[in-house]
Amino acid sequence: MPIIYRRVTRDEALLNADIIVEAYARPPWHEEWCLQNAISRIDELTTTPMCLAVAAFDAERPVGFAFGLPHTSVMGRGIHVAEIAIRPRYQRSGIGSRLLHTLEEDARAMGYVHVWLVSRSTGGVAEYYKSNDYEHSEKLCVYSKKLK
Repeated sequence: MPIIYRRVTRDEALLNADIIVEAYARPPWHEEWCLQNAISRIDELTTTPMCLAVAAFDAERPVGFAFGLPHTSVMGRGIHVAEIAIRPRYQRSGIGSRLLHTLEEDARAMGYVHVWLVSRSTGGVAEYYKSNDYEHSEKLCVYSKKLK
C-alpha cells in the first residue's frame, strides 16, 4: 500500500508521540526522549495558532510527521519547520523529503513566502536539507543558555 500524506489532527499526533521517541534515539541525534516529553512537545506545537501539521501514513498508521509554525520576519510571512520525525524503519526512503514538500506546498497555499529551520550544520542531516534545496545561513547561528 502506498504512503499517504495529509494534514494530521492534534489527537492523531498526540497518539503517535512515540515517533519522536523512536526517531531521535538513533544516530545522529542519540537523544533520550521520554514519551511524556514527546507528548508535551506535540501539545506545544499543535496548540500554537496556525500550526501546520502533516503526516505520512502507511495504511492507517502514522510513520512520520512534520510541524510548521508561523514566523513573520523582515522577509514576510514564513513557516518555521519546528519538528520533523520519521520512524526509523521508514527513514531514508524519501518520506521526510515528501513531508517537507507537503508542508511547503500547504504553506505556499496559505500565503507564506519562506520556510526556515534549525538543525545540525554538518553531516548527513545537513546534506539531507541541502538536497531538499535548503541553504545554510551565513548570517545566523543558534545561541542557547541553560537556565539554573
